[in-house]
Amino acid sequence: MVERELQSQKKVKKWLIEDLGYRFLGNKQDQDNTAILEDVLLDNLRKRGYDDSLAKRAVREIVALTKNQQKSLYDLNKEIYSLLRYGFKAKPKPDSKPVTIQYIDWNVVENNDFSFAEEVTVRCLDERYRKRPDIVIYINGIAVCVFELKRSSVSLNEGIRQNLTNQRKENIAHFFDTIQLIFAGNESEGLNYGVIETPEKFFLNWKEDTKAEDQLSISIRELINKDNQPLRAGLISLCHKERLLEIMFHFMIYDAGVKKTCRHNQFFANIAARKAVQENRGGVIWNTQGSGKSLIMVWLTKWIIENITDSRVIIITDRDELDDQIESLFDDVDEKIVRAKSCADLRDLLNSHEARVMCSLIHKYGHDAGKQSDVDAYTEELLKALPKGFEARGNIIAFIDECHRTNSGKLHAAVKAIMPNATLIGFTGTPLLKKDKKTSIETFGPYIHTYKFDEGVEDGVILDLRYEARDVDQNLQDEDKIDTWFEIKTEGLSERAKNQLKQSWTTMNKLYSSGERLQRIAADILFDMNVKPRLRTNRGTAMLVAGSIYEACKYYEIFTAKGFNKCAVVTSYEPSQASVRTATSSLTEESEDEFKKRIYENMLAGKSVSEFEAEAKELFKKQPGKMKLLIVVDKLLTGFDAPSATYLYIDKSMRDHDLFQAICRVNRPDGEDKDYGYIVDYMDLFKSLQMAITDYTSEAFDEFDAEDVEGLIKDRYEEAKAEMVGALNSLSELLSGVPYPQSDQDYIKFFCGESEEERKEDEFTDRRDTLYTLVASATRSFASCSDRLVSHFNYDSAQVKDIRDKIREYNQLKDLIKLASCDYIELKPYEADMRFLLDTYIHAEPSQVLSSLDNMSLTELLVQRNTTTTVDQIFKSIPGDDNSRAETIENNLRHEIVRKLKTNEVYYGKMSEMLEDVIRRRKIEALTYKEYLKAVVDLANSVIHPEEAGGYPDTVKDSEAKRALYDYFNKDEPLTVAIHYAVKGAIEPGWKGYKPKQNKVKRAIHNVLVEFKYDNAEASTNQIAETNEIYDLIQKQVEYDD
Repeated sequence: MVERELQSQKKVKKWLIEDLGYRFLGNKQDQDNTAILEDVLLDNLRKRGYDDSLAKRAVREIVALTKNQQKSLYDLNKEIYSLLRYGFKAKPKPDSKPVTIQYIDWNVVENNDFSFAEEVTVRCLDERYRKRPDIVIYINGIAVCVFELKRSSVSLNEGIRQNLTNQRKENIAHFFDTIQLIFAGNESEGLNYGVIETPEKFFLNWKEDTKAEDQLSISIRELINKDNQPLRAGLISLCHKERLLEIMFHFMIYDAGVKKTCRHNQFFANIAARKAVQENRGGVIWNTQGSGKSLIMVWLTKWIIENITDSRVIIITDRDELDDQIESLFDDVDEKIVRAKSCADLRDLLNSHEARVMCSLIHKYGHDAGKQSDVDAYTEELLKALPKGFEARGNIIAFIDECHRTNSGKLHAAVKAIMPNATLIGFTGTPLLKKDKKTSIETFGPYIHTYKFDEGVEDGVILDLRYEARDVDQNLQDEDKIDTWFEIKTEGLSERAKNQLKQSWTTMNKLYSSGERLQRIAADILFDMNVKPRLRTNRGTAMLVAGSIYEACKYYEIFTAKGFNKCAVVTSYEPSQASVRTATSSLTEESEDEFKKRIYENMLAGKSVSEFEAEAKELFKKQPGKMKLLIVVDKLLTGFDAPSATYLYIDKSMRDHDLFQAICRVNRPDGEDKDYGYIVDYMDLFKSLQMAITDYTSEAFDEFDAEDVEGLIKDRYEEAKAEMVGALNSLSELLSGVPYPQSDQDYIKFFCGESEEERKEDEFTDRRDTLYTLVASATRSFASCSDRLVSHFNYDSAQVKDIRDKIREYNQLKDLIKLASCDYIELKPYEADMRFLLDTYIHAEPSQVLSSLDNMSLTELLVQRNTTTTVDQIFKSIPGDDNSRAETIENNLRHEIVRKLKTNEVYYGKMSEMLEDVIRRRKIEALTYKEYLKAVVDLANSVIHPEEAGGYPDTVKDSEAKRALYDYFNKDEPLTVAIHYAVKGAIEPGWKGYKPKQNKVKRAIHNVLVEFKYDNAEASTNQIAETNEIYDLIQKQVEYDD
């Protein structure tokens, strides 16, 4: 570990001791450690007054569990957590009552021993290897937290990946059986946390709630403010003794095979709600869509049942899907919930004490969710025929889901009529309407906790959204779009095939010009499917919201007619004979009802609607390449279990909450290549784009308070222009460091250094990464706002042309540096999108050959056999002057040689010498241009195709490993072949990581050497040395991998 990492570790040690009062156990590097310090645990149990024999039995019980490695990490961790939370029950004597031994005193913090150790060495499953977490926190000798710390210049993601590697079965998964929180941090990014098996993308940063009023939160904020350094703040927030116990006891959950803990918004929502419940007052919890509202319900329910005397919780929803989801979630987390199947059933449940947690549905059908008639019917049925002496028994807390709806006041009255003493808490993921806000607050009480959309975006819990209004009449007449689509779709096709496709396009174009609106929108979406990176690569999906079931079916017909079959309609429609019994009005024309029935029956292909929808949703979520588009009307637009997508196409008039919830279908994170959710609006829902996107109070969102919806969608043009200006300024500042006269070679030296070693140094790597990021940012943002710079931002055409020329030059410089540094193999996250945008908005592509470098190195390009491109054309296509082009080729050759050198030092050592000779001769002008090109092509051919250029015999040339042995043995063909087949016969799966199998390979090598070179089998010093040398060479050959 370098000094700077040690400094981070020293600081964490200091803060744990001085700020949090932990006891330091020392450095554990020189001993093998386990997850439980038995002596410390036994000593604490004795101090807390437990009988000595019972304390020893409790220690044996938990230690035995950690040694049971037949179970998965998830199952063992769950079992041990249950033991920690609920204690070990044992009888002091056979005839006595059982006693509960608590390993941790959850009520009195001071009764526990909080300690930590550093450099905790742990033996792997393969006992020859060790892993060493930086810091481990123990409570009463039980390991509960693990830290991996990095220096400020190294991403904390490396620490996350290190933690995940350690949890592999073959490493130290057994040490994580007791672990509750896992940390990775550095001084620049702070501290991220997760639990066992948490994927890297779900590790989160904690944030204190400045509005939290409980005494613990106030104390923690005051302590943090003494030295508000990110790493220290995260440590104090999560490892403060009382806070750590709180999270461990109340906020761990095992959800259908996945362990989870709380995000900060879920934690503080619960803390705030507890106070409201204890004071018998209701209120509203507004946590934005996608931020984990359902788990807030689960954790709050559990706390209420455990802490409020005679308490009962009922969850009331107004959608079938939500009712199903809530029941399913409680089942998944092993919490018993009883589902009331009718109002009579609910009355019976309330009139008895048996059920502690219940859920009830307002209406019996999911389609008209939340309509006033449903609430009226629910109220009437709930109150009618109340049995004599009816009383809703117990201390009831009622959760009203989706409390933002207009009818919540009437529902509140109905619930209060049958449960007059209940405390009502409303949950919503969307803002309250201005016209309902006063009523809602009067009904439920004030906001208990809020976590708004922009807060979720800032925390990375949900994604920001990008909005685009499309004018259907203009989009498909755009020749640039058509050309782009055509070039992408015809890449690699013959001219004949291209002509056939052109004919097909001409036919489709007639349909577009017919004025049929749905045809145009469908074709527009198909265009996106073929050019938008996440849709084109089958990583992302889209949803289309149609105006009616008929329109949804029409869309489906259009898509399938165009050959796009990766779509499905999901609506409330059920095809049946009854649905068309009176639908026929003409024997020659199909009615709308008959049309819907025919489309549905063709789509279902014999399956029931429920079976088909379940299959379509599963494919959409898990195999997007097979189901890329769902066409909906009302269904699937709400609920935590509703599928998420990347693009949402809206062709339906929507307002307020319906619109808010619909657009939140695309705000869920889904891998590093999903940066935003995209909203494409065909209905002009945001009449005035400027106002709508600035404060959300125009048209579609005019009924929201502006502060409640701040940050939902950004003005993409304003943001793009700001991003463009910032990127161009940063590029200018970056390039000001290039010394004059700023020739191509000056740029290469500035970004790549003057040697292979310098090129790899962090200084030059970081400098190049900055260049690539800024150029990509400038290109992307200019493409997004270029057509508005004159009309919206008062640029003149000359300024726009100057920016376009600058960006073209920056892209040429980027290509020059990428080639010279051999960075072309590192595809940047936006590379595909950038190529599309460059083609669309910047027409002067610097080189056509560069496109083929996407999947081929320059060295391979020089020697490829399947191209008509000449070497001279390749050379001329490289950015820069002749000297910089030559350096680019030489750097690429050197990179290829260095990469392969370890596999055959003899052969590629000669190649390296030959390259240096070519470079020397070029620099002293001893080679003509033509001779130089021939020399580099010959050298490239020798590097890429040594089997052709190395003069190897037929028995050797077909194998890279045999060629390496042949060169090592100075062209001894029999010995080469003998060693090769001896090694092939000796290797076994996993041999490179297992000592006994490695020794078997070494013995095979030694036996051949004895046969060919040595007089006796006695292992002399020379024999051992040569055997080891050959073994090292063998290990480097990919051919001998498992």
